[in-house]
Amino acid sequence: MTNTSRRTLLKWALGAGQFALLERAGLLGSSTARAADTDVPSRLVVLYIPGGYRPAYYFTPMDDADIPLCVPAPSTYAAEPVFFNASQLVTLGPENGPYKPLRTWQSWNPSDPAARGSYSPLMYGFTHFALQDQLSVLHGIDQGTNDHSSAFIASMCGVAGADYRAPAVHSVIANHLFEKYRESRPLPFVVVTGERGTPSGMGLPSHASPVRVPSIEALKPQLSAKPSDNPWWTGLDARTEGPELDARGQPTGGTLKTTTIERFSLSRAQRHMDRSTAKVDSYLEGLHGSLSSVSRVLATDVVSVLQNTQGIDVLTSSRPAYLSSYLSNQSFTYTFGNANFHLTGLDPRMDLALRLLKSDLCTSVHVSLQVDFDTHNAFGHGYSCAHGRGLMDCVARFLGELKAAPAPGKPGKTLLDDTLVLVMSEFGRSWASRSSDGSYYLPDDHHPFTSVCFAGGNVAANRQVGSYTPRGLGVPVDIVEENGQASKRVPRAADAVTTALRIMGMNTSDFFIPGGYGEVVGIRKA
Repeated sequence: MTNTSRRTLLKWALGAGQFALLERAGLLGSSTARAADTDVPSRLVVLYIPGGYRPAYYFTPMDDADIPLCVPAPSTYAAEPVFFNASQLVTLGPENGPYKPLRTWQSWNPSDPAARGSYSPLMYGFTHFALQDQLSVLHGIDQGTNDHSSAFIASMCGVAGADYRAPAVHSVIANHLFEKYRESRPLPFVVVTGERGTPSGMGLPSHASPVRVPSIEALKPQLSAKPSDNPWWTGLDARTEGPELDARGQPTGGTLKTTTIERFSLSRAQRHMDRSTAKVDSYLEGLHGSLSSVSRVLATDVVSVLQNTQGIDVLTSSRPAYLSSYLSNQSFTYTFGNANFHLTGLDPRMDLALRLLKSDLCTSVHVSLQVDFDTHNAFGHGYSCAHGRGLMDCVARFLGELKAAPAPGKPGKTLLDDTLVLVMSEFGRSWASRSSDGSYYLPDDHHPFTSVCFAGGNVAANRQVGSYTPRGLGVPVDIVEENGQASKRVPRAADAVTTALRIMGMNTSDFFIPGGYGEVVGIRKA
């Protein structure tokens, strides 16, 4: 992938507005751009909710008059309260500019957030951890498809389709920051779990490709430096530090600690470069890059680093009082009704994700949040409201843990300050509609419009950008197109990805998404 899009190159060739384009591309190195870098995060986390969720049940952007048209009357699901009316909505913080503040259904008892029964503590975590200060939500995104796999690809790279036509946002960020962190982050892009698939680094170097790390135990057979884990390496694991060389034997500017076997393997590509086709050379470069990445991982002994890093910490040592009615030995769980349902199983994957971030071993992390919303039944809306609010409260706890942890290498900043967290699903699900007699029609099928939550560093505070019509369609928002022109249209998946990349400090000329793309105004901190 080149550093400049084809459209930008064409404009430069035509000589139109050269200096403005250079400034926009960041090639003039303005002091303003350098000053803004202090707020730019250096990590990306995608928390993925499989199956298609209903985000308006969690953060509600619609006008009060539209809410009874598309939100069912208050009811219960599995003894858990679900649905709401407009009078039950509360804002999480003061207004921030011309945008609607974050609003959610206050399902909890304000005087006792832990109370159960007719109340539900779920979603209270956003208030408990004061997350509105680093959280905005983009609503009404047109994914361009109703198909699960195609929509998953759209969420990851911005373009729906049977195959990736652009690399996933995780890989773009991992590649963008590789040179800066190549010495300290041996695992640029890690997939902890991926129920809907593994994001693809299509077309990018091997270091931007995802590495699946489901558990620390799974790493031991290949990546542990302890003789007790891999005794067959004893005597062959002595490492010598030296300059890192590329596939042609030229210094990369970095260093690498290698064993004798690794040095021999890395030197093999040099013998075969420029002896065949460009495609073969590209393959050799990728193979050489993969070997270098593995060598760096082995030298770091990531298994020991992860084992010695505390993942879930604050949620256990200072357990929030509103969680008192949930399972006390787990942090990422919730219970419905009279303890007749328990969500369990999230703790291991969330703990590993936190260890990866706190240890500063990686740049991009992808985690699926276990519960699948592809229900297709008469109880789908109740399921979405109850379980969705439960999972979103787990998201709040994850963000709260990041907010309590110091950012490695950045004194005075929290890990949340230095991380962009995206919360998304592949698409939405069918909207409720009220009939003339006051009853509700509750279809439960795939729906191409969805929302993405943006949390963390360089994210505007307490905003809902965009909205939905009573039929669940997106509405136009302000967008700066890739050519710098202002427009107003319904946001697309490509715009959500672009907005994330802009928050991470990239210019629209640093990447390319087929079909056009722009940044949604109002999500990135001004």
